[in-house]
Amino acid sequence: MLLKLLMPPVIGAFIGWVTNYVAIKLLFRPLAPINVFGYKLQGIIPKRRSDIAHSMAHAIEQELLSSEDIAGVLNGIDWQDEVEKTVTEVVEHRLGSRTIQGLPIIGLVSENIKYHVKYIVTKDILSQIDKKKDALAAKFKDNVDVKGHLVKKIDALDLKRFEAMLTSFIARELRHLEWLGALMGFLIGVFQSLAVYVWAY
Repeated sequence: MLLKLLMPPVIGAFIGWVTNYVAIKLLFRPLAPINVFGYKLQGIIPKRRSDIAHSMAHAIEQELLSSEDIAGVLNGIDWQDEVEKTVTEVVEHRLGSRTIQGLPIIGLVSENIKYHVKYIVTKDILSQIDKKKDALAAKFKDNVDVKGHLVKKIDALDLKRFEAMLTSFIARELRHLEWLGALMGFLIGVFQSLAVYVWAY
């Protein structure tokens, strides 16, 4: 009698797990269409990959990263430290050469010259950047299609890599669905066993 009561929950859990496992696999398989009794069978996700790519790209552009966001970052970059570092390296290299240092007047006032050259060049470069960065940011915003680029990148993935990318995001959730199927099957089996027990007694 005990075995009869235990069997429905165990079998139900197994069937529930297998059912959800197969259902999840059928989201991705078969990768390419196959003919089954005259019907074309293909996994839902491979079949609708283009639609999914557009939806993902649209969501990323709208909610996470748009061309306006990137343009704003470019416009807000503080170039001063990088410009000063680059100018200093170039000036030190040029005016620190043996040829320059060997010139009588330059050799005596080289540090003063270096300072003024670095100051003038840095100021001029930063001034030009300030004048141009708004235009560059606007040009970037108008010409860079974040959504289109993302769609192309996603569409360029082969189906196995596309599957791996999607499952990497929701691997834990997919496992939860499998075990949820087992739990539901187990509970149904428990109710069946209770019904059998009540009916028998």
